[in-house]
Amino acid sequence: MTETKVKKTITKEKVVRLAITGSVLAVSVVLGFNCAPFAGRQAPSEMASESPLGIEPQLSVALMSSEQILKAMISATGTESLGAPTADDELISSTYTLRSGSLPSENSLKLATGPMLISVTNLASAVCNKAVNRDVATAEAQRASRLFFKEIDFSKGLSGQSSDSVTPAFERLARNAWRRDASNAEVDAIIEFAQEFSDGANANDPQQTRLMAVSICTAVLSSIDALTY
Repeated sequence: MTETKVKKTITKEKVVRLAITGSVLAVSVVLGFNCAPFAGRQAPSEMASESPLGIEPQLSVALMSSEQILKAMISATGTESLGAPTADDELISSTYTLRSGSLPSENSLKLATGPMLISVTNLASAVCNKAVNRDVATAEAQRASRLFFKEIDFSKGLSGQSSDSVTPAFERLARNAWRRDASNAEVDAIIEFAQEFSDGANANDPQQTRLMAVSICTAVLSSIDALTY
């Protein structure tokens, strides 16, 4: 097993930027599509012809509303609140409230704007923070009981991880959020993504491993495949 050497330091700002590079859709281009934000889906003009009666054509793909997005993220990561709200639950709630003005109020694809996608990325990061904290809290000896990061050793830095530990976690997240299996190209992209995190002194910092996990999860939940149906 070849250990993955990671090359750049991750910051909270980079977690967001990596998920929205270019116009927020850059991560979505890699994680869920081939060459365009809605690649693999018909463009609106191709989905339905204009009705001679002036009736608006029905599209075969729709954007989730804000409430649907939150519920989908929580369901995909198994981060439902059980009992009294925790600090992680409060972060999700406060982020949702803070960003609600930019989240879509209905299901029109026209609402997929830059500000909306930035807000979605922030919300995804809060949800993923809880998902990763839950797995981190599960002792190394009980890794098999984790939901996603079963193969990752959170007691070690990124120099102690490998692509064989990143890939299964990504595939589990993608399957839950996208309702399909990740393609080989998407797996290759996430491995390259994971290799860019830190070098030198940071390579042995366990916190970098946690940040990598949050970032991968955020990228999956904020991609267009996770936001449409």
